[in-house]
Amino acid sequence: MKLCVDLRYANDHFPGIGRMVTALTHEFAHHPAIDQLDLLINPHNHNSYLTIPPASAHVRHQLLTAPPFSLAEAWQIRRIITTTQADWFYTPYVRIPFIPIPSKLLVTIHDVIPLTTPAPWWVQIGLRAALTLVSFRAMAITSVSPHAAQQIMAQLWPARPIHVIPNGVAEQFFGQPPQTQPLPAAITGPFCLCVSSNQPHKNLAVLVEAWAQAYTSGRIPAHSQLVLVGKFSPHRPQPWNDIRYQHIPIVVIATPNDAVLASLYRHATLFVLPSLAEGFGLPLVEAMASRLPIICHPHPAITAVIGTAAVTCDMHHPPQLTDEIALLWHDTTRQQQLRDAGSHQAQQFRWHTAADAYVQLMQSYS
Repeated sequence: MKLCVDLRYANDHFPGIGRMVTALTHEFAHHPAIDQLDLLINPHNHNSYLTIPPASAHVRHQLLTAPPFSLAEAWQIRRIITTTQADWFYTPYVRIPFIPIPSKLLVTIHDVIPLTTPAPWWVQIGLRAALTLVSFRAMAITSVSPHAAQQIMAQLWPARPIHVIPNGVAEQFFGQPPQTQPLPAAITGPFCLCVSSNQPHKNLAVLVEAWAQAYTSGRIPAHSQLVLVGKFSPHRPQPWNDIRYQHIPIVVIATPNDAVLASLYRHATLFVLPSLAEGFGLPLVEAMASRLPIICHPHPAITAVIGTAAVTCDMHHPPQLTDEIALLWHDTTRQQQLRDAGSHQAQQFRWHTAADAYVQLMQSYS
């Protein structure tokens, strides 16, 4: 099989999707069913922390020179696919090339959260247009959880089946982090970790408020910290910068590489994800693989991933989250129960399993 993967999303602007497609591509690079792997890379997209598979006898880097996601770039993609005679073109996002391409198209749609939560009208219109284009042109469509697939099918026209292939977890999150990888210097005590973004549905304002209440009331140790990790847009609210929280020890770390992230997971006391909606929730599985006790919202996609390996809390109410943080912080027995359950639950999410599922799906259409 000849496969072309759209690696334009392996950049700092798409931290979640970038990590997903990069990990999957590493598995494709040595999959026995893939004879030729072409990777579409646009150097104009800034990538500061994701490592892509190196070029080899059957892995080729196809460099794009046009502006990212432009019409000229779409024509370049078409020429590359025509030249390489790829059987399949895989893209992990709904922003597919507008120009038809001469290969079978496989698209992953992670969620339709902008259509189910408050979002700007232009975002909703753009997503609906992209979904329609994918529905007409894709040979196969996948999503990352049964709940996400159900929501996506309700939004697609014309109607299409959705194949569910869960994400995996990088192997370094299952083992001990490198001993030479220190924590960032700003972390000076025990800490609560959150890996997220500041999109509205990520609900970081509730976490910051709950943490501030727990800290100022003395319900957690005075030298503890809240560590927020991810890509935080300056164009969206950043609640930790509110004047009310200037005296609260909050550390912000922007898009660390996997080695630093693994070290953060391994050394944290708790992991809290206040998000009200997810397609899959990759940080939750990484936290479980790292044996980290978790508090999260009981959203259907989230509960399908965590099983019974986390404490769930209604993240609409900061006082409830304050109580859960304070209780779990001091309950070492419950922490150990969650560590053991999470480690076991995370074993079902492996990238090699996901890659096998994608290959089998493509073969079934062939």
